[in-house]
Amino acid sequence: MQIGRVPLVGRQADLDALRAEMAAVDERGRAVVVSGDAGMGKTRLLRDFTESLDDGVIVVRGASVDSGSGPAPLTAVTDLLRDLVDALGADAVREAAGPAGDALGVLVPSLAETAGDAERLADVVVELFSELSRTHRLVVVIEDLHWSDSTTCEIAARLVRRAAALPLFVLLTYRTDDVGRRHPLRPVLAELDRARLLTHRPLARLSPAEVGALATAVHGDTLAADVLHDIAARSEGIPFYVEELASFSNERLPVSLRDVLLLRYERLDAEARRFTRVLATGGVEVPDPVLRAVFGGDESELESAVRCAVDAQVVVVRGDAYAFRHALMQEAVYAELLPTERTRLHTAYATALEAAEPTARVLADIAHHWLAAHVPDRALSAAVAAQRAASAASAWSTAAEAGERAMELWSAVADPEAVSGMSRVEVLRLTAAALLSANRNDRALAFAREAVALWPEEDVVGRAAMLGELAAIEFQAGVSHGVESIEQALAILGDDQRHDVQRAGLLLDSARVHMLNGRHGFGAEVAARAAATAESGAAAGDRFAAEIMVQALLIAATCRTTAGDASGLALFAQARAQAGGFVRAMMRYYINYSNGLMLVGRYDEAIAIAREGHEYGRTHVADLGPLVMIEANMIEAHIYSGRLREAEELGGLLPMIEPGLYSAFLRERLVCLAIWRGHIDGAEAALDAARRELDMFGAYEFQTRFGMAYDLGELALARGDAHAALSHARAAWETPAGGVLALPLTAVAARAVAMLRARGDDADIEPYRAVLASFADWPVAPLWTAVFAAELGERSWESAVDAVGPAYIRAYARVRHGEELVAAGDRTAARDVLAAAAAYADQLGADGLATRAQHVMTDAGLTGDASRSVLTAREEQVLELVAEGLSNGQIAERLYISAKTVSVHVTAILRKLDAPSRTAAAAIHRRTAA
Repeated sequence: MQIGRVPLVGRQADLDALRAEMAAVDERGRAVVVSGDAGMGKTRLLRDFTESLDDGVIVVRGASVDSGSGPAPLTAVTDLLRDLVDALGADAVREAAGPAGDALGVLVPSLAETAGDAERLADVVVELFSELSRTHRLVVVIEDLHWSDSTTCEIAARLVRRAAALPLFVLLTYRTDDVGRRHPLRPVLAELDRARLLTHRPLARLSPAEVGALATAVHGDTLAADVLHDIAARSEGIPFYVEELASFSNERLPVSLRDVLLLRYERLDAEARRFTRVLATGGVEVPDPVLRAVFGGDESELESAVRCAVDAQVVVVRGDAYAFRHALMQEAVYAELLPTERTRLHTAYATALEAAEPTARVLADIAHHWLAAHVPDRALSAAVAAQRAASAASAWSTAAEAGERAMELWSAVADPEAVSGMSRVEVLRLTAAALLSANRNDRALAFAREAVALWPEEDVVGRAAMLGELAAIEFQAGVSHGVESIEQALAILGDDQRHDVQRAGLLLDSARVHMLNGRHGFGAEVAARAAATAESGAAAGDRFAAEIMVQALLIAATCRTTAGDASGLALFAQARAQAGGFVRAMMRYYINYSNGLMLVGRYDEAIAIAREGHEYGRTHVADLGPLVMIEANMIEAHIYSGRLREAEELGGLLPMIEPGLYSAFLRERLVCLAIWRGHIDGAEAALDAARRELDMFGAYEFQTRFGMAYDLGELALARGDAHAALSHARAAWETPAGGVLALPLTAVAARAVAMLRARGDDADIEPYRAVLASFADWPVAPLWTAVFAAELGERSWESAVDAVGPAYIRAYARVRHGEELVAAGDRTAARDVLAAAAAYADQLGADGLATRAQHVMTDAGLTGDASRSVLTAREEQVLELVAEGLSNGQIAERLYISAKTVSVHVTAILRKLDAPSRTAAAAIHRRTAA
């Protein structure tokens, strides 16, 4: 477990918004209220915000407190005054308060010799902060307004009103789950909203990716994907719950968290507690008819119990169902049940659900309840039925869960095949397939191997099919390329024409393996054999055979494109025309075509195709693997197009993905992203952490392998190790597997050789020149050829600035061109080129390049009045309007963008110009524009 402070996760947008609001304070102030359920991180967000403020800002902070019988009076106001005394001294506070300041002695005795009239306290406090805001940069923070007394609430509301006319920043917080319809704070907030005096900042729950990042940071070590999935599901994105579950990951429900969760439950009356126990047995959410059947009793008793639980914020009503407000509350309440109570209620639920429509989810729930009620035969029957239904609906997680439950029950039932209606090997096969589709590769491999070992020798067709599935799982799990299992399956089938379609499917699997391993020519050849073998079946109306032909065409298109034959792209259009109605073929089209577009430098089109594929996948596919791959392609296309910050945001799902072929590819791309962002230490750490996974899957997937070679070469160059960089770049010419992916390695090699030559050493560069020559007609080859030549001093860097290819490489060429001009003594041109290069790099999110350009300008004495040149064109527009005195809302209307986007631009402007406020930024604008 990590000891000490963990990073703020998932709140950067909120932090930026608060900073933008603070930056907007000038003659008039701002007031913001941050809201969210308990545990959402309101206090933590405010702490990070206030700690990031300039030393010249005075922050006073107070928090209301619940005494147990109601609000503890004026605790927040007392804290505010004490902070003020600590910051300014008692004399200064007394002077600012004036003659009426003795009223403050009621709360802080050091501010008055004798306590004054407490009835004037609210007036005195408001006037005190108003007066100080005229001479100091003042931030007033009042937390937990849901526990505030009437005087504190009045003071907070009046300070918000004063902030509309004074340079005062007021920051408030409250818990949404403690502010019900009749809470006295609601009308106060409503009135301030009507007057448009308050900006609301409700905190969203963390995404699964953010949960993964926070849990890993809290735990201190990398957590397994299944553990992170469990934490994400159970915490429902509430940071406090995430931290508790990650800190005590070896405990199902930590005592510290259980006690917090049960506070509200224990305040319920007896009948409401019984209702919540019944609900907890049914799960997080239970439909009303089912719950009524299990609850029993009088109708009015149930309604009264539900109303009590809803008013106490324990239960919520969702349509015609009841649900716990938080999933962990269900776990905590369920733990309160007696053993006999559990058995009785689970039996009642199983019986009630058997009368409902037998969907996959209902059948899985029936199996769960019979298992918990200790009735194994009925649990097994329901589990197998659930698996069949879930597999038919492509609900792979449910199918996998039901299959694993069935196998757990198999030995506990006297005649499992009679009870389930299926053989053990069939259940194993279905479970392995579901686990693979759910991206749980290691479990899928174990089930598939057991199925192959137990499959009857006389069942030729079934055994061959299972071997084909094992091959796919072996490849996906990174234990082998799967070809041996495919060859064994083909040998079992022999030449019997009755098995042509099945044989074609196995050949297609083999072609895909060769394609992914970089054997492009052989992959296309085997794909053609698969199509020819399936042709007669497709002509006879066999849809499986027809889909094989479409997928064979997609493999041929991919192999030809990757090998450097641009005509391969045209085949994708043919495949797309034939793929309608075949979900897997459509997903392969979206994945492979978006990748092909990237190879030729058409990055925006690749993003559009990947997005279309992502939307298609979300509505048609439940397999996690293809969805992860299409997201990886979207991230990669963003990287190449120069949208590095957006790519970084898209890459947050990685911790939630179990290690596999797709995760390895995505992990490598994120290492490259970190390098291009300029985060070298982060890239080194990420590569070290993932090296075993990358080596394992890179052995069978050439894109990951060549991507790793580039990453390792770039990191070696960053360390100044030219020989190591060359050893990684050798893959460009030592093997033909990379195809056009070898091109970036030529740039690594050229820079390494230039580095060696500068030290009086040398190395053979000609093999890399030959690689470039072999792809001379490829659309992005001119960029890599220009970079190669410029690194070696054979031509100017200017030739690479506008060539087709990754935006980062073009940005790098701009910086190097500026350095070239500095070396040539052309200071005027160098300043313009470097300033533009810094702005372009910053626009891309290439922080390292932007910093490098700025350092070159500084070292060469070229900065002068060029400080504004680091702004993007949009930031220049925003700065001009800030200088005119417009608010964020007015700027948003003028530029037809959102106020939130304006606030982000203002924050960036202040950072880049090193300006403490909008006023200072406006002054810089006027000075440099003159």
